[in-house]
Amino acid sequence: MFSSHDAAPYLLTTFTNAVWLEKRPDELDALLGPHQELVLANVEADKYLVGRTPDDEMERVEKLQPAYYIPSDRWVYEDTMTDAEQLEEIDRCMDGTREVFNRIEARDDLPTQVIPIAKGWKHWHFERCRRTFEDLGLSYCAFDVTQYNSINMVLEDVHRLIEVIGPDGVLLIGKLSPDHLRRCPPEVVAATGVDHWRKNSQTESGRFSRELYRFWAVRAYAAISSAQTRLDHFGSQSNVRIHG
Repeated sequence: MFSSHDAAPYLLTTFTNAVWLEKRPDELDALLGPHQELVLANVEADKYLVGRTPDDEMERVEKLQPAYYIPSDRWVYEDTMTDAEQLEEIDRCMDGTREVFNRIEARDDLPTQVIPIAKGWKHWHFERCRRTFEDLGLSYCAFDVTQYNSINMVLEDVHRLIEVIGPDGVLLIGKLSPDHLRRCPPEVVAATGVDHWRKNSQTESGRFSRELYRFWAVRAYAAISSAQTRLDHFGSQSNVRIHG
């Protein structure tokens, strides 16, 4: 589907799924064309994150040598965690980000660039992240909206992130359609989401089509580059946030 496809400059895989590539270096070499770069994301379900250490992260980065790595994700929930518990997990995420970033930066043999992940949704959540990003000299970040059930909530939290952190660019991780991307602020410069890409690249028989993917990719790129909608055009939402 994606191998050497000229409409797919980046291939993103989760930390756990990357085991398949790690064990098959020849398959990885065959998968990526000269114009394509690998993005490795330590952003996945809680059950996979439990007990994962910077040593584990560095081992996979060393073996796969991705162009980009999103490190040290943690879980932050609104309905089951106190403020103190939220703060603890955000700090653990930032501490892991610092350690992995510094270890990668110290390695001349690694081509990997770190994209930190912003955790939470409140001003003070993002303020905690901002301090780390500024200390490390990082002007961009990722934000996971995979489990959001409202585009309005996505927009509210993304705008709050941008207000507090002030990044030059944001990679949104989640189920985003071109219609949703058009409504995002201009700081959103990249997005990824399995469900929309898969649905729009399948034929009626269930097979995947490289031509359908090309058509979909053009629409998504155009949406990211289009005029954006202001946050104050939307009302507040009461949905529960889930930040895995």
